Amino acid sequence: MKFKTIVSKLLVAAFAISTVIAVPLQRVHADAYKVVTLGADLTDAQKQDMLKYFGVNKNEANVLDVNRDEEIKYLANIASEKEIGTKSISCSYVEPTNSGGLNISTHNIYWVSDSMIKNALITAGIKNANVKAAAPFNVSGTAALTGILKGFENSSAGTKIDENKKKTANEELMVTGNLGEKIGQDKAAGLINEVKTEVVKDKPKSDEEVKKIVNDVVSGYKYKLSQDDIDKITNLMKNINSLNLNFNDLKDQLNSVKSHLQSVLQSDEAKGFFAKLWAAISSFFSNILSK
Repeated sequence: MKFKTIVSKLLVAAFAISTVIAVPLQRVHADAYKVVTLGADLTDAQKQDMLKYFGVNKNEANVLDVNRDEEIKYLANIASEKEIGTKSISCSYVEPTNSGGLNISTHNIYWVSDSMIKNALITAGIKNANVKAAAPFNVSGTAALTGILKGFENSSAGTKIDENKKKTANEELMVTGNLGEKIGQDKAAGLINEVKTEVVKDKPKSDEEVKKIVNDVVSGYKYKLSQDDIDKITNLMKNINSLNLNFNDLKDQLNSVKSHLQSVLQSDEAKGFFAKLWAAISSFFSNILSK
């Protein structure tokens, strides 16, 4: 009887010790999973505001600064000084996941959309993560991707991203953003996604074949693009082609972006149709009542 009592006490003690040890280990793992990058030129108060927006504090996440030199490293040859800006403001929240794809949201970012960021992250080779790009006030967000990629690399689940992929992903963001100014963000993201899908799938053997894919896809739309626009898309696709991306690995992600953008654009068209219809009806009755 005494032996059973001793064994029972030992089991209870072992369970208690294992519980105490397990809790902090689990907490450390969860904390290391989340990374927040903050624009180095923000004030301390603004940085605190961004941490509150992301729902974390410095004890719950790996918090890093991103400075302008880091942004210039990837944007210098693909963005103008005006587009890069003089200060590092954009912030990001990165939480790599084991499944669920890429879930992107933006706040106070007007030039870069969630679909653009998602497209660029696919090119960079990221498959699953919860990502937020934000700022304490309205900014273009051209440097947001730099912070996101840095955050992913510095998370416990992240890995070092190939430098060529990072540069090409940033180029993709800029090319899409500039197209977005002409034809709309969602249409631009959809166009780039479609061309990229064809390039990754066909793996063209020469620059001429890349150019043909670009021209074939662009000609299927009624967008008014300049030759300079087409040349920039072509150069981007040459760089994407050189990354030797695996279509089978990316097709689900690429199709996901396509489906989302199609539903958004169809919704926008429907809203536009009903807005025009309502305007016509209102005008009709207004004319009757005024007579």
